[in-house]
Amino acid sequence: MISEDTLTSLKSSIESITNYRDVDLVRRDDWGAITFDSVKEHITYAINMTSSLTQMPLESLTDQAANDLQSHMPAVASLFARINDFGIEQGDASAMRNEIAIQVKDTVEQMHTTYSKWLPYLAYQRGDIARNIGKLEDAIQGADTQLADAKIYQEEKKEEVDKIVDATREAAASVGVATFTHAFDEEAKKLTAESKRWFGGIIGCSVATAGAVIGLYLWPVLPADANTWQIVRNAFMKVSAIAVLLNGLVWCTRMYRARSHQASVNRHRALSLQTFQAFVQATGDPRTRDAVLLAATKSIFANVSTGLVGERSSGEDPSIQIMEIGKHAGDSGGA
Repeated sequence: MISEDTLTSLKSSIESITNYRDVDLVRRDDWGAITFDSVKEHITYAINMTSSLTQMPLESLTDQAANDLQSHMPAVASLFARINDFGIEQGDASAMRNEIAIQVKDTVEQMHTTYSKWLPYLAYQRGDIARNIGKLEDAIQGADTQLADAKIYQEEKKEEVDKIVDATREAAASVGVATFTHAFDEEAKKLTAESKRWFGGIIGCSVATAGAVIGLYLWPVLPADANTWQIVRNAFMKVSAIAVLLNGLVWCTRMYRARSHQASVNRHRALSLQTFQAFVQATGDPRTRDAVLLAATKSIFANVSTGLVGERSSGEDPSIQIMEIGKHAGDSGGA
């Protein structure tokens, strides 16, 4: 290993260069326009790299390695001393500056060759490389852990999002069913109220017609010597009055039957939607839901026979609808 004298000599050489860390060796006011800008990077490199040696375990070097490492330090320190003592009053200042700059460049580049051989070894001995490798491995392991956690978190959030989407769809469907159920129910109530008014019209027209028949039978009374024209005119007036009242009675009856029929249909649709909603909430099977939806749609929008008005067949065979439900349920099961 390195001897005490060699280690002391190496540290002294290092100090001879690091002493210029706070000295401006590039430009000064008393130099005027003459500067050492052309070798500024070389000067900075030599000082920084030599300063880094003060943090290294120099005790791990051998005498030969220490002598090799400091072989160019005295020359660099001597050149820095010449720059520090440089003045423009010294003969041809520009030529002297150029000479010093060339020597600084060549010497620092030679010193770099020596540094590049020993600095990695010293850094490894200090533990920087091993520590950095350990940090890198820890960072990689941490990144893998974070990636795995992120995947687990993503899967959990995906399940939550899917549940939220399903819940939103069910809520939207429930709200839609409830809205239409309320609309059908309100329309049924409105039509029921209208049918009651028309039923009142039926009673009024019936009473008026009965009263007219009795009244016109008793009045006016034709005289015994009435001629044919008087008889015809009297009969026409009575028949016309009764015909008008009967027509009103028939119209009120038709409107009552139509409103009652529509009220029954809308009430039937409201009940069908409620039944559909109950079935959907009671089952989680998509095939059953689809089948119930098709059946409920058929029940809601098909012609409903109430017996109040004349019905016409839609021309659709109910068995076709049953086949469609079965086919749809089979396709859902195969998927």
